Amino acid sequence: MLDRYSDLKQKLSQLFDRTTLDAIALVIAESPRDLVEAEPLLDWMTASQLARYWQLVNAEGEPSTAAIMKWTKRAETDHPLPHACMGDLLRFHREDVDEWAREEANRRRSQKESRRLKIA
Repeated sequence: MLDRYSDLKQKLSQLFDRTTLDAIALVIAESPRDLVEAEPLLDWMTASQLARYWQLVNAEGEPSTAAIMKWTKRAETDHPLPHACMGDLLRFHREDVDEWAREEANRRRSQKESRRLKIA
């Protein structure tokens, strides 16, 4: 009976060693260009950069700016997304849009609670 367990232990050890070597080979084989590098945090961003920053991407991983553009076009009373025009391009200041996102989340949360109160 002891032989059976030592044989199993030896087989598991060989399997673990082989798996470890395969994993190391895969890591070494991965080329540096396949690794995704994080973009630096910019103070001023384009709509596309902001979409990537907020992780607003489509199924292919491309930035989706439709919501951003919609938020910038809101009426002043509807709390538009803060932006600046630099030439023909819109630019978004990171601190301003981060603050707007927190405030927007609070506005939506309070709207949701008030709807819940009206239903009850």
